[in-house]
Amino acid sequence: MKNTFKKAVGYIFITLVVLSLLFAGYIYFVNPSQFDSVNICQNEELVAELIEKNINPFTKFKFIKKRNADCNQLLNDNKEKALKFQNEEYCSVLDSSTTSLVLVINTYVNDMYDRETASKELTQTIPLMTPYNYCPQYIDNMIVLIALKKRLGL
Repeated sequence: MKNTFKKAVGYIFITLVVLSLLFAGYIYFVNPSQFDSVNICQNEELVAELIEKNINPFTKFKFIKKRNADCNQLLNDNKEKALKFQNEEYCSVLDSSTTSLVLVINTYVNDMYDRETASKELTQTIPLMTPYNYCPQYIDNMIVLIALKKRLGL
């Protein structure tokens, strides 16, 4: 009887450990992949939370890179409307895009020592921002990016 009770407790313990490992795997692998389908460009709190929670530098860079790609996607998606209507509703993406671009360029240059890719990111994003030149913050954002380019020698 004692032996059967010990076996039952052992099985329950092993089952709980396996379930805990499966749950931890779900949280680690599946949960971050949900952000692959969501545009995180203008969600400052979410981006900061994701970067802060992930101590792995490669995971941090994944979120930084995704945010920059999402901002470029927003700039590209709204380009025709911005050119046609020049609505200031589309201007907020400029600030988010500049912030994400500065972060990704600084990461490339300071952490990965890859000036070439940093320069490509800058060269790729500036033309996407050009249709938004009617926005009040356009010049300020361009000044930030030009100063960054000069400072880093890109």
